[in-house]
Amino acid sequence: MATKKKKNKYGVFFISMKRKLIIMFLLIALIVIGLIVRIAVINYKDGSKYRKIVLGHQAYSTTVIPYMRGSILDRSGTVLAYSEKKYHLVLDASEITYNEKRRKTVIDTLTKYLDVTADEINAALDKDTTSKYQRFKRYLSYSEVSELIETVENDKIKGIYFEEEYVRQYPFSSLASDVIGFTIDGSGSLGLEMYYNDQLSGTDGIRYGYLNDSLNLETNSKNPIDGNNVVTTIDYTVQTIIEKCLKQYNEEVGSKNSAVIIQNPKTGEILGMASYPFYDLNNPRDLSAFYTPEEIAAMDDATKLEKYYALWKNYCIAETYEPGSVIKPFTVATALEEGVITTAYKCNCDGHELIKNSKIHCHKRSGHGMLTLKEAVMYSCNDAMMQITSIMGTSLMQKYQNIYNFGYKTGIDLPGEEIGLLYTNMTELDAATNSFGQNMNVTMIQVVSGFSSLVNGGNYYQPQLLKSITTANGEVVYNNSPILVKQTITKSTSEALREYLKATVESGTAKTAGVNGYSIGGKTGTAEKLPREDKKYLVSFLGAAPIEDPQVVVYVIVDEANAENADSSSHAQLIAHNIFVELLPYLNILPDSVEEDVIEEGTNDSIDNGTVFE
Repeated sequence: MATKKKKNKYGVFFISMKRKLIIMFLLIALIVIGLIVRIAVINYKDGSKYRKIVLGHQAYSTTVIPYMRGSILDRSGTVLAYSEKKYHLVLDASEITYNEKRRKTVIDTLTKYLDVTADEINAALDKDTTSKYQRFKRYLSYSEVSELIETVENDKIKGIYFEEEYVRQYPFSSLASDVIGFTIDGSGSLGLEMYYNDQLSGTDGIRYGYLNDSLNLETNSKNPIDGNNVVTTIDYTVQTIIEKCLKQYNEEVGSKNSAVIIQNPKTGEILGMASYPFYDLNNPRDLSAFYTPEEIAAMDDATKLEKYYALWKNYCIAETYEPGSVIKPFTVATALEEGVITTAYKCNCDGHELIKNSKIHCHKRSGHGMLTLKEAVMYSCNDAMMQITSIMGTSLMQKYQNIYNFGYKTGIDLPGEEIGLLYTNMTELDAATNSFGQNMNVTMIQVVSGFSSLVNGGNYYQPQLLKSITTANGEVVYNNSPILVKQTITKSTSEALREYLKATVESGTAKTAGVNGYSIGGKTGTAEKLPREDKKYLVSFLGAAPIEDPQVVVYVIVDEANAENADSSSHAQLIAHNIFVELLPYLNILPDSVEEDVIEEGTNDSIDNGTVFE
């Protein structure tokens, strides 16, 4: 009997599965081939475009290359402020601690070239072994790191990097601190640093690296653009003379404030400017020179800010005060210019004037008697000034205060200039007291600039501190020129004033300021400060030399001298005298005669504005 063959029920299934797998494989193959073709087409058409995009996302590193801030120089090229490149040593702890061999290489290298120990390095690394950025040493000079940098680059030592930063340096520490100012975080904060910040600043560069098609590191960089240099009108020697004389006076006598401005009356250029005390531009927040450690420790933040502000404030442009009798030449000039009096004018000083039922005294209570106009200036007579003003009237008084630029900014290229305080609706009594510099507030820069016009023939120049701007390579990009703003008086009035001012130094109240052999003209001032009952005084001297053809104007203020005779202008005159002794020979201003220099005691013009109302 034949055996019936048994049918394999799984055969059909496997054949079906095999057929399906083949079809799936073919489909996948077709898809892969399609993708390959598509990629080939994309690469052919837009390959360069997409390659740039990919490489753009393969950035490896970027480093800012700092610009160098421009220098500040005196008129002869002496550097007063500059930027020095410093280096910060950065450790990549994760890279260095990768193995002991690498750590040992780093330690051996750093201890060889820097004054550091292995323990210090290990302590820094072990603080956070995963850290990729740790500033280990800051503000290293090039001389300190040059060999180290070379070794790291040549030996390809991993984990050691350097950051560059420019640090502002002031080589003469406190010299011209009021004028120069300082920087905070690379930006000007006060003085010329702030006013010319845009010129002194530059643009940072950048260095960046990326992986190319072959995964090799390629680097590119954009160089920084350094800031321009500011060449000032300041004369290093003149500034040194000013500060030496101020320091000497304050060490011997002392004052609440004292200040000096020296200006070229023919251009408006400021040759020197300072107020005492000076501060260290390299460490402007250091109060240790002015207060004890206990006093500093007791200060809260608000008190410290107040002390900083007082220390950093430029008295010469930012402090207003009653000027006293240095205003009298302006009063006389106004009357002569308008023809309300002539050079032949005479008056009788009986010691006071009665204005609107108020008796206002001259500083010489018994009176000066009959005075010529020259003598009225020489002996600083308040009564004479009030009589002249009563003839002149309030409208002319106000008009010429504006002409002399009182009550307005002078436009000096420094931040923080104040405008002072004048009457808007002047009364007869106001005019009388203003005639000798009381009940009006001005700034030093206003007075010295106005006075320069009185003695230079009537030309009012805008006071300036900028001489030129140069590139980092020294190429001049801007030369500043004197700015003639207006004419205040005529040459004939100026000539008469110079005669009166010369007599004041030779025979009047300003004899102490004179220097034998030199032709100097000037005027003293003593202002009784508010409140009057406190009997505190600001004294001053304002002068020019040689007075026949002034090359220099010197203005000195002493605010609240630490002396019994604090009301005497001799304090300011003595400083001016000491300045003239060194200044005039330095500026090649020759003496009229050769005589031994002896300080002559001038008339004590104490309280020479002397306003006492009764």
